[in-house]
Amino acid sequence: MRKDIILSRRKIRFLMIKNNLVSKYTKLKYRNHKTMVNNDQISNVLNRQFNNKKPNEVVVIDLTYVQVGGKWHYICLLIDLFNREIG
Repeated sequence: MRKDIILSRRKIRFLMIKNNLVSKYTKLKYRNHKTMVNNDQISNVLNRQFNNKKPNEVVVIDLTYVQVGGKWHYICLLIDLFNREIG
């Protein structure tokens, strides 16, 4: 005989802890990995002089990642400091 019982997630969690039950389904969590990268001191070559006279004299990058469709994708943008164009 089937009974339709409605419970909240908190009540289910409480009952599982009380009865020492563990779910087979777990949501994957992001783990921060501590690594020793980018710890070297880098000299300040530009010295905050961002107004350049020629195109492609100084190009900077911005690297980031976004989640699209449940997958992580990296985006790398190249920016020319002469005219702030993204290339």
